[in-house]
Amino acid sequence: MRYSDLESRIREAKENGRFKHLPESNLFPDFQSNDVLGLAQNADLKEYLLDRFKTEDLPLGAGGSRSISGNLGLYARCERALAQRTGAQAALLVSSAFQANSLFFATIPNRADRILYDKSVHASMRLAIHQSQIPSFGFDHADWNRLEHLLNRPHAGNTYLAIESVYSMSGDVSPLNLIRSLQERHGFRLVVDEAHSIGSMGESGEGWAEKRDREHWIFASILGFGKALGSAGGAILGSNSLIELLMGTGKAFIYSTGIQPFSALQVYTLMQEEHWIQQGQTQLESHLQHLEIACNPNKAGWIQFYKTEIRTDWEADFGLKYLSPPTVEPGQEGYRFMVHAHNTLEELNMLKKCLET
Repeated sequence: MRYSDLESRIREAKENGRFKHLPESNLFPDFQSNDVLGLAQNADLKEYLLDRFKTEDLPLGAGGSRSISGNLGLYARCERALAQRTGAQAALLVSSAFQANSLFFATIPNRADRILYDKSVHASMRLAIHQSQIPSFGFDHADWNRLEHLLNRPHAGNTYLAIESVYSMSGDVSPLNLIRSLQERHGFRLVVDEAHSIGSMGESGEGWAEKRDREHWIFASILGFGKALGSAGGAILGSNSLIELLMGTGKAFIYSTGIQPFSALQVYTLMQEEHWIQQGQTQLESHLQHLEIACNPNKAGWIQFYKTEIRTDWEADFGLKYLSPPTVEPGQEGYRFMVHAHNTLEELNMLKKCLET
């Protein structure tokens, strides 16, 4: 049986450069993955977690929805540890940051509300916003004047502002004090994608915001564990009432199998024993100094984006993929390099030499 409509859509996507191919293997130096602290490849951590997994006699899978049969005691411990480390009131574990975005925007805002969002937020957040069918308005990346113009428009319901703490393509860090000032004037509910800041920012990996006042001005944080924490899965941080509402009424939570237990154990361990994160942070900072990447509070130095035409040498030497729309905005095509704690000195020198030519 032929499916000509599907085949034509595949052909069109390939012609427009919007079709993604899976690499057969990765034989290149790692300047692409999100494992910036090297925790996914840390042999000592791996051995420690395997021993702990066996000792706690955890199952390989949750076995069902957490609302029915799949609610392991480990999950509650991990949620408490996440809340304690970050300064949030409560946390809710889910299977991915993609699910976390879908769960939040499908459950919390209602038709009387509006959502304002930076157009450069992650695709999963944009998709969740659009699928929520809540009135939404995007503004160009970091165009704070445009945002304030939107905020000044009269609105009777709640306003949600969706941003990223660290933008995954550019490495831009959202200006915490400026956003806090805007919130004091306009009273919006701030929703922050912290996938790239949890683990990598803060002295103990607590993320973008300071622990002491997180619960007072961040309405919700969306976490992804596949970046600096080197694991899988995600979570939502917020108030006790927010988490209770998501857990009790959110369809994307109620009808989904619980997070993979080993992933939850890894995150729980990293939240409990901060030395794993601190070791990775120290090594990463040393690498950035070696590459002469200056410390900049407005940039996450481990994310380096080069706006350029196709460089066949970069693709051949590093296996990099040329980033084009919709991954980046039109006119912003180029390559992203990710620096990692596990990169070797030889790899760093290779990268440094390549970028100087």
